[in-house]
Amino acid sequence: MLPDAVSYGACTNRAFLLAAALGCESIHRRDSDSGYQTLDGEPVFPIHHELLSLGKPGADAADGVTENALDPAHGQKPVSMVGGSFVGELSVDVGEIKETDPGIYRDVVSLWAPPEWPEEEVQGLVEESFIGAGTEPFSVDRSVLDVPDIWRLDMCNIGFDHELYERVPLPPATDTIGSDYFLLHVVRHAPLPAVVHNRHIVNFYTAERRTGSGFTAYQMRFVKFLLSMLYLHPVYFDLEEAGPALLDAEHRVRAATIAGFARRSAGADRAENIRRLDVIDRCYRQLGGKYAEFADHLLPLRQGLLDRAQLDIEHFALLIDAWLPLVAASRAVGLSGEGAGRAAEDTVRLRPLAEADWDEVVALEARAYAESGLSEGREVLRSRGRVSPATCFVLEHDGQFGGYLLALPYPSGQCPDLTLVEASDHTSTNLHAHDFVLTEALRARGLTPQFVRQIEQQARSQGFDRISMVAVQRSHVLWRRLGYALHPEVSLPESYGTEAVYMSKEL
Repeated sequence: MLPDAVSYGACTNRAFLLAAALGCESIHRRDSDSGYQTLDGEPVFPIHHELLSLGKPGADAADGVTENALDPAHGQKPVSMVGGSFVGELSVDVGEIKETDPGIYRDVVSLWAPPEWPEEEVQGLVEESFIGAGTEPFSVDRSVLDVPDIWRLDMCNIGFDHELYERVPLPPATDTIGSDYFLLHVVRHAPLPAVVHNRHIVNFYTAERRTGSGFTAYQMRFVKFLLSMLYLHPVYFDLEEAGPALLDAEHRVRAATIAGFARRSAGADRAENIRRLDVIDRCYRQLGGKYAEFADHLLPLRQGLLDRAQLDIEHFALLIDAWLPLVAASRAVGLSGEGAGRAAEDTVRLRPLAEADWDEVVALEARAYAESGLSEGREVLRSRGRVSPATCFVLEHDGQFGGYLLALPYPSGQCPDLTLVEASDHTSTNLHAHDFVLTEALRARGLTPQFVRQIEQQARSQGFDRISMVAVQRSHVLWRRLGYALHPEVSLPESYGTEAVYMSKEL
């Protein structure tokens, strides 16, 4: 995660963990060597499309695009990626080679094709590589919802849903361009819905690349990119072959499967990478000048480069194994760090719900649920508290009423009916968090995870080994981030409506 060299993958992985610490539902990337197109003098921001669709079920995202090409079979899967491409300079700084000798350009660029591809496909790859969206300026919005064509997407103009990047990281290869494109292939082959739009950014080269040291550093990254293909192409092929098997029943990516693919590819025969280095040596010496000097620089590094390419894919497999715990730790600690997090929690506490609290509880419940038809009313709410007063709490923040929890022991897989007064006193090691509401101000401050941690600690101290709930109003997105699993197989009373889902977490 903290390599001693440039790593596009590790840098973006750190951003993923920061997003988890912040409780973000998505992440949006732009690179420093890019700008925005304009229309009528105003910048055209890609984030408009990203916020409009990310995380929505594919069927619900259809109204936000100009073209819906998504197979209805994928309609319940979340939109996991929204992106565009770029205009301007080539994404890889090899334009000078193309201008100097198109034949050598073809020989070099074709090295990133799988060796088993026929000549026609290799030629197509050479023609399509690194050109982005060409030169056409933005004039009107176009956006397509579909399983994406990733040839027209670029990592400098992308947004991801948290359900994707919190399950699979990017390869942390050092001094290697292209190592950060891995998730595009996962989305393509899983397959998951995505939106491809035409709010392309403008790519440009920094002055540093034109210096002698900048040229050497960039060419080294390009060479390592070519060598990485020996190990990444087999993983891409495995992703394609696995297809829908990459997703579990809840449309989440099976990270362990991908880690297995990476481990298997680490045993690839290095002969193809030796050939790649031979071609680079020959072509760069033909170009002469600084390219020949770079070939001299590369010669004594060959064995180390071959070793490093294999080590990079092995490290990637290890990182996938550790990724879910890393994300969970980031969510638990938060952005402020462990010590600061504890200080903040000193102002957040649970206390038993008292008779004097009911007016505030009933008013807050009505504000939260009346509009959606889910409000229970005072008498039904109070019946939950009478059945199990020891598991009903007020949530206080800085000594003020901040919300409430009405919870009661309930058999796993069952829940109260919103329309019925609670009359049963169940004995169960499952605590059903029937109604958990924070005030509007505390929800806006992102304090839900702190309260949830205290609720879980309280449940453990009372001998419960599981917490269940019914997530309404699409709150399952939050609860999944906090470790709660969906149970769509559990039938719910009609009073919850059609979008509610039963969830639980083992303590």
